[in-house]
Amino acid sequence: MISWLKKYQTAIFLGIFCLVFFCIYAHFNLLTMNPAGAGESPKFSSPDETANYFWIKQFATGQPLYYFEELNGPGNNLIHPRSVNVVAGKNVPGSFMGLIFIYGFLAKIFGLGIIPYLTPFFSALGIFFFYLLLKKLFHSESLAVISAVLLSFAPAWFYYACRGMYHNVLFMSLLIMGVYLLWKVLEEIPSPNFKFLILNFPLRHSFSEASKINHKLKTTKSKSGKLLVTSYPPRVDERQRVEAGQLLVTYFLSGLLLGFAIVTRTSEFVWIALTVLLIFIVHFKKIYWPGLILFLAAGFIPLIILFYYNQILYGSLLSAGYQAVSMALSDFGAGSAGVLFQILITPFGLDPKSILTNSFNYLYQLFPLWGSLAFVGAFLFAILPMQLIKINYKKRITYLAYCLLLTAYLLIFYGSWSITDRIDRSNLSLGTSYLRYWLPIYLVLLPLIATVIWQISNLLTPLKKRKTFYQSLFSFLIIGAIFLPTMNVVLRQKDESLFLLKNLSEARTKSALVNKLLGPDDIVLIYKQADKIFFPERPKVITELAVPLDYESVATLAKLRPLYYYTFARPADVASISRRYFQPYGLEIIDGEKVLGTDWLYKLQLTANNKQ
Repeated sequence: MISWLKKYQTAIFLGIFCLVFFCIYAHFNLLTMNPAGAGESPKFSSPDETANYFWIKQFATGQPLYYFEELNGPGNNLIHPRSVNVVAGKNVPGSFMGLIFIYGFLAKIFGLGIIPYLTPFFSALGIFFFYLLLKKLFHSESLAVISAVLLSFAPAWFYYACRGMYHNVLFMSLLIMGVYLLWKVLEEIPSPNFKFLILNFPLRHSFSEASKINHKLKTTKSKSGKLLVTSYPPRVDERQRVEAGQLLVTYFLSGLLLGFAIVTRTSEFVWIALTVLLIFIVHFKKIYWPGLILFLAAGFIPLIILFYYNQILYGSLLSAGYQAVSMALSDFGAGSAGVLFQILITPFGLDPKSILTNSFNYLYQLFPLWGSLAFVGAFLFAILPMQLIKINYKKRITYLAYCLLLTAYLLIFYGSWSITDRIDRSNLSLGTSYLRYWLPIYLVLLPLIATVIWQISNLLTPLKKRKTFYQSLFSFLIIGAIFLPTMNVVLRQKDESLFLLKNLSEARTKSALVNKLLGPDDIVLIYKQADKIFFPERPKVITELAVPLDYESVATLAKLRPLYYYTFARPADVASISRRYFQPYGLEIIDGEKVLGTDWLYKLQLTANNKQ
């Protein structure tokens, strides 16, 4: 028992460590969803979280992943919250489907009460498998442990592990587990006997050919007197069959996990596919071909599920919930190189100035300590001699090149996008989408930061006696020095910090007040960020009026249902909005009533000249 504990002491430590952080993540998930626990309709800070929880609940309870809104006909498909789209008269998910499939399936088995704990569970698994992956990749226990510990409180990871209805941490955890299993199975070279598990039959050779084969031989004479040799492959024992079975299972699980990772964030398909291809190229001579076939087959299982639901919900196998992705895919039939480049590289355009600005803001300015350590770590990772870092130089250069290419791709892919998920765009925020979109960048930089920490602790430990112990101690002291200011930002300092998100009680209070003022069939025009107040209890909301036809449709709806206008604008500004935007279409905003804080609810009705 003692020897077993010593052998696996690092894994045991990390297992306990991951359990502790699972509890921390789960605690904040419950605070974010509902301070009293997971209620029937918890309130979230963003439309993505709200819609994901709604669709997970639909899936888990056996309801379809769409609902009909009868007024979307005369309303020109305007009636839906932000993260819900309208396709062919159905209100459907406006996001990627993987999280809905996975969490919905698990909630169907274990009940809705498990939902707040699923992202914390996958986050803890991701940390542990991150350690396993780096240990397998670099053969460095210290680098792997420090990187895994850093991952547990890395700002983007910690923040979105605590906001469990986003799919980014689930995506990365599935990807880490899938890549680890693939790397593991390719590094474990199969026995030469495995090829005979499929074709295990005797072969006839001439005597000279048979002498070159290490098989069991039996000599016979032909009728002409020529000596023939029958070679029998070596006997495959039960142990070898078990090992072959384990290889096939590992290939299958790897393919399945990577397939679900792609379904969870389909927009990441290009770099995931290239990463997997690179792994196969590096290990080409070690590929077990039956396993590769099984890997590909397993990867297609989640994609088939996705195609099935895409056809039902969006009317096309290759469609998607995100409008920008759907529009790009609809142009794919043109087959031009420009369209293909736009889909795969620049779906949101190419704006070098925005790329540079957003890169600086979210890779350095928001967390300057992490950015500085990553920069120094990249330099040390490249130049340190083998005696100090104990990682093959060729492997280090390959990893740095991979980091550079992945970073460049993701910065170009998302950096040009003008994200509008906040009212105030000037302040850097933890809740801005760039932080979660660039989560893969933050992860691949962690081994570089771990290199800095380990080398500093090495300099602080001149003693040769018990050097590993003292070096580990200094490493964790340095990690603590990083942990404290990071948690101060994530928990308290910045806008949308986790301790501020628990104040969603204001949204619940506003929702209760609005419910008293509105009837069940009333339609409300709202500012975009207010949909969390109304949905899902009140799905008849309009979040955007963009073209004249939209205002004409609102005028049509005003003849069918009572309409209201919900805003944070001042009364004087509302009067100006009414005159400028609504009166030309025979509408007016009147009778404002204060709800709470700066939010007001007004009636939106036809002008006296247009009433019939």
